This record gives sequence, C-alpha cells and structure tokens, in this order.
Amino acid sequence: MALVTTPAGVSLNYDTFGDPDDPPLLLIQGLGAHMLGWRADLCRQLAEAGFHVLRFDNRDVGLSQKFPQGGYTLADMADDTAGLLTALDIPAAHVVGQSMGGMVAQQLALDHPTRVLTLALIYTAPSTAYIAGRELVDERTHRPRARDRDEAIALYVDNEAVCASPGYAQDIAWLRELGGQMYDRDYDPDGILRQVESLDNSPDRTPLLHRITVPTAILHGDGDRLIGPDGSKVMHELIADSKLTIYPGMGHELPQPLWPQIITQIRDNTARGSV
Repeated sequence: MALVTTPAGVSLNYDTFGDPDDPPLLLIQGLGAHMLGWRADLCRQLAEAGFHVLRFDNRDVGLSQKFPQGGYTLADMADDTAGLLTALDIPAAHVVGQSMGGMVAQQLALDHPTRVLTLALIYTAPSTAYIAGRELVDERTHRPRARDRDEAIALYVDNEAVCASPGYAQDIAWLRELGGQMYDRDYDPDGILRQVESLDNSPDRTPLLHRITVPTAILHGDGDRLIGPDGSKVMHELIADSKLTIYPGMGHELPQPLWPQIITQIRDNTARGSV
C-alpha cells in the first residue's frame, strides 16, 4: 500500500496486483467501503486473468484524505480517480465500479472520457432515485458509533446483512475479518455520512448516459435489496455499446461462486476496448 497525491492535491491510498506491463484495471469501491472490500483473492484472480489491478480508498474513507468540510459531489470523486491515474502515469484504464463506485465510474467516463478504456458497472444506477433501500442506507449510516473493535465488527456484519444474496450463503467469516481490518485502519463513520451527502448533491446522470461510448458490461443481481436492477436496465438502454447480465440469486455483494463468471465478463468486455 502507498499514498499518492493527485495533481489537485488530494492524497489517495492504493495498492496493486499483477504485472505492471499488463493492461491496467482500476477498481472503484462503494459507499463507506475501504479498498479491502475488493477482496485480495479476487484481485489476484483478476491479475491472473491478465490485468494490472489497482484498488484504492476513495476520499473520506480508509487511509485516503479526509474532507471534514464535506460539500463535494461524485464529480469531485471522479476527478480524484482521474488524478490517481495521472499521478501513477497511467494514461487510461479499464474501470470497474460497484454500487456508489459504479456511479463514480459513470461520472469518470462522462467527465474524463479519454481516461476510460472500458467500463464494468456492478449493482449500480444512474441516480439515487434507484436506491430502493434508501431507508436501509440511512438506518445503517446513522447508527451509534462502535465503542471498541468487537462492537465495530458486530455492527459491520449486521449492516451487511441487507446486502446478502438470497441464492448464496453470505461469507460471515470474511465480513468479520474485513470489519476488523477496517476498524484497525481507520474508523470514521462521519466520512461515510459525507459520502452520502455527495450522492444526494450529485445530479441525475440519465440524460448524459448516451455520451458513454466505451464498451460497458452491466452486472446486477435480482436479489439486490439496496439498488434494484431497474437502474441497470436503464443504463443498458442508454449506453449503446453495453451488455446487461442479471444474476439470479445475487444481492448487493459479489458471492464467491460467481467470481469466475464475473471475471470472465470483465475480461471479455475489456477485449472489446483498446489500450
């Protein structure tokens, strides 16, 4: 892991997997999620599929810079992402975003189109109007702060229950491990609230989606309680060069049994783009 400063002066924490000479694959995390949420095993398998994989902490989470004043939007987070590529001397990358990270990925493709080779948008949407479980999001983000590590782990596992897949067993052991790692790295619920504000302060991208011309893979689960698949269907209708896959039984998570299919779809989609 390392810190890098973007041309705009934002400090971002990142790490990489695989051969730097392979095509770059940039992973963007969702609301309040540390980059560790992109499991290392998944990152290694993506690297084995032929990519130089880059994951990072978004602003206001993990070891990246905090913005206690708030007031930013997803466009600012997209600027951070483009700045990360610049700081690492990566002209353009294949981009994968999940949930809020998928919204940032859309904004990146709109605001910095030359930096995006292909897109993979995972259980995301073109606006907050498609957050079917908004009350679940608000309830999760306004809970009392954990008083210690054990309480933080229990709270995280409980929060993630709404993301469970009806067709796949949720990996509770992994969630407990991840919850502890995030607590050890940086426990800052206030940063998550500021990210929620960034969602609310960002405009609907629906009228602009026709401007996205790169090959796009859109992946969603029919069991997602937080963001229903209707938003993905709209993105598929408006992004000309897109392919939509709805996974039966998948929730707002990436069940490990589906990794081979997901990796294959990401790889096949990147093959339609150019480096």
